[in-house]
Amino acid sequence: MKLVNVCVGKTQELNIHGQSVKTAYLKTPATGPVRIDKHGIEGNEVAVHTDAVYAIAPEHYQFWAERVDRVDTKFEAWPPGFFAENLSIAGLDEAQFQVGDVLSVGKEVQLKVSGPRVPCFKLCWRMRQPNSFIREFAVSGKSGVYFNVERSGMIQAGDEVKIISKATDSIAINKIARYIFGDDIDEARLRHILALPGLSETAALLLRNKLYQILDQERTRQGRWHGWREFKVAEIIEETPEIKSFVLKPQDNQPLAGFRAGQFLTVQVPVDTESPLLRVWSLSDYQDEPERYRLSIKKEPKGMASGFMHTHIKTGGCLSISPPMGRFVLDRSSFKPILLIAGGIGITPLFSMLKSHLARGAKAPPVYFIHCCRNRAAQAFRAELDQIAEDYNVPVLHVYDQPRAEDVKGKDYQLEGYLSLEHIQKFMEGCHIVHGGKRIDMPLADIDIYMCGPPVFQDKLYAELTGAGANPDRVFQESFLPNSGSYQHGQIDSATVVFSHTGKTVQWTAEGDMTLLELAESVGLSPDNACRMGVCQSCSVGLEEGKVHYDFSLTHQPEENQVLLCSAKPATGKVVLKL
Repeated sequence: MKLVNVCVGKTQELNIHGQSVKTAYLKTPATGPVRIDKHGIEGNEVAVHTDAVYAIAPEHYQFWAERVDRVDTKFEAWPPGFFAENLSIAGLDEAQFQVGDVLSVGKEVQLKVSGPRVPCFKLCWRMRQPNSFIREFAVSGKSGVYFNVERSGMIQAGDEVKIISKATDSIAINKIARYIFGDDIDEARLRHILALPGLSETAALLLRNKLYQILDQERTRQGRWHGWREFKVAEIIEETPEIKSFVLKPQDNQPLAGFRAGQFLTVQVPVDTESPLLRVWSLSDYQDEPERYRLSIKKEPKGMASGFMHTHIKTGGCLSISPPMGRFVLDRSSFKPILLIAGGIGITPLFSMLKSHLARGAKAPPVYFIHCCRNRAAQAFRAELDQIAEDYNVPVLHVYDQPRAEDVKGKDYQLEGYLSLEHIQKFMEGCHIVHGGKRIDMPLADIDIYMCGPPVFQDKLYAELTGAGANPDRVFQESFLPNSGSYQHGQIDSATVVFSHTGKTVQWTAEGDMTLLELAESVGLSPDNACRMGVCQSCSVGLEEGKVHYDFSLTHQPEENQVLLCSAKPATGKVVLKL
């Protein structure tokens, strides 16, 4: 291997996708011998990454130039330092390296491998690619290597680079990249990697977050039950004139299932004891090891189930409940700041997320909370939220669109009217994390955003946020109302439906207008189901042949080649289901 270029750069403010970003990404070649010590190359600054040196092979320039769709696709048009590397080393092959391997550069310097390149949105900006390109680059095996400096000295272009020692009981850096960006890994293997001496702090940060994800998934598997379980109403709290919280404890006094913040419970509301209504309500509280569940329910003007809960369910009463479910959940594996935006009763899952995030402890990234509602009288959890903001120094923004005369601006609320992008940007000015003792400013593209509220509320904010640079893949949404959507007619009068696992075949007719769940039940089948609203996904089954349609837009789309029986109807003359 041979050192081809040495590049350095200074920290500066760059406009990236309309946002001012502090970075030392832009590098230029240094001439003559350059000194390198434990902090890195003399004359070079690091704005974000804590690793001393980043190196890449010049051969990778041609590979990526041919891969990406750019006008300057000839790699010769890309100047040295294009990938923000400090060292360009001909023949550098990431597949050779494990954490702890030592290389010599010239006669004096020794570098120790600390991990793979972990790219961020600035790489995508530089290469004019979408943020989804990050993973492709990282797991390509052509992304470069991070080094710590084992021995200081002078280096210059033309120096020979050699591997002088190989680490034992270590791991290939290419595998680390794949683990960070999606490959499965068990807890023991992950803890082994995190214990490796000299592991890149950037890689360690992301791997620790992955460990948290594994632990969260394991927690939700413990204590789960099947079917329905009886709960007693231990307490009822009037949050507002329209919202009541129901604190539930199991009748059998056995441990409760853990859950991920944002999930919901499916409840049998005994309006009619022969045929109870099924409703899903978000869990509005959070404990890592729950001893109780809390549902906070708004009484809707025409809501039969919510009205019954408010009027007829009393302390000491019983409800049948299925285990926590739902895919709108807080990702506690992320190192990025979190923005929670609630509209009205949409605060319930987000309040659980806020508590869950803070349970990560002092090393949790910053969290910002926005609640939009009519006024103070309509605002659930206000006293709790105020206490959390004080105890944990959480920035909170209250937005009222119909403040009362007694609501005091600056005390009860900060904004009157409707939330806008400009309000959010001002609220989050100075958003940053601290990594390796360094302050790292975080633009909108690097913030995880969770929204819950009426569809019109979310649609407007989603368009504004993504238009301003928010990563669409990191904007998560939930609504308590199905999107209005257009009625998508199947345009057929009848269909043959085959339930392949049972061998049953039945005719569906447009006149009968049954869902596929109702059709299955009509011939004696009992598929799993809970909400019967297209929300909980428990009735999802495989689609082997044909197409289906839904009468309304689903809150969450099913997986590919899966069908939600409770909401689906045939759209072709024959439909074959794995049931």
